[in-house]
Amino acid sequence: MILDKGFWAGITLYPVSKTSPARAIDMIEMYGSERICANSACDWGPSLPTAVPRLGLEMKHRGHTEDTVNRIIFENPKRFLEQSPKCKIENKQR
Repeated sequence: MILDKGFWAGITLYPVSKTSPARAIDMIEMYGSERICANSACDWGPSLPTAVPRLGLEMKHRGHTEDTVNRIIFENPKRFLEQSPKCKIENKQR
């Protein structure tokens, strides 16, 4: 419903509860990769700072293309944040 209305959706990754990388990928496979961003938890429970790169690796293992992985972990967050005129993120050569 959120995506159908044109809004953005965020998926917060947790190492032991709620949304695992596998569950996040299930959601991405169900709803597509447009206007979906992933982030790592950093709150009251256990968190894992490397959750987003691990999501990318798991997506590759499940057969997702480099373009789809890049869209979820870099391009979509960049597009979302750059909706603010105060935010400009430059692409760096990898």
